[in-house]
Amino acid sequence: MFIKSPLGKTYFCDQSSTAQEAIKFIQVKENLPINFVWKCEQNGKFLDKNYKFTSLSTVTILPHGGLQGGKGGFGSLLRSIGAQIEKTTNHEAMRDLSGRRQRDVNNEQRLKNYVAGATEREREAREKKEVKLEKLRRLAEGENKGKHDFSDPLYDKARSETEEKVHEAVEAAMAAGGEASASKAHTSNTKDDFAKDNLKRKNEGDAGPLQKKPKGLWIGQGLDELDDSDLSDSDESSDEAKSSIVVSK
Repeated sequence: MFIKSPLGKTYFCDQSSTAQEAIKFIQVKENLPINFVWKCEQNGKFLDKNYKFTSLSTVTILPHGGLQGGKGGFGSLLRSIGAQIEKTTNHEAMRDLSGRRQRDVNNEQRLKNYVAGATEREREAREKKEVKLEKLRRLAEGENKGKHDFSDPLYDKARSETEEKVHEAVEAAMAAGGEASASKAHTSNTKDDFAKDNLKRKNEGDAGPLQKKPKGLWIGQGLDELDDSDLSDSDESSDEAKSSIVVSK
């Protein structure tokens, strides 16, 4: 049986049958103090001094002392660490009830889905190829000159019809506006002519009958209506003008 000392050395002893004898053997070999209290441990258990060894496992001699139990507070430490650890969502390493890995089950399901969708993928690839060939055909025939050109006969026809309708509507609106302006101008001209005729007739009624001009030269026309006072005033004014001219000279 092997006995391990507190200093870390291991000795072989076949004469020790109890824990007390093993402690005495180590005290002699290591020259340990006798007044110290020692304890014996085997297979993780502390043994009494009178305990007889039932197995040949290694016996460890340790100083006696210390408190019962461990450090304490280990549960709170585990809880704090557990809160910091992120829970994994990868369960592929687990096994199901039949003993199969979850990874293998998932791969098998993915393979089944891939095989089931093979027909759909072939159809999509065939449609893409047909669309590409149609574009190349249009480009070869000259329908689409550039990469970003657009050619659609139905769209072109609808666009041309829309343009024609717009032009016709604009022309009709302009024609209707021209007729309205012409009728309005004619009405205003008619009113102006009517007003001028009325004014002319009014002036003719105020002036009375027209006098006929005598034939030949007659210097006395218009003098018959003048009074004697008008004639004398004109004579006096002519005399004053003559006298003023004489004085100025």
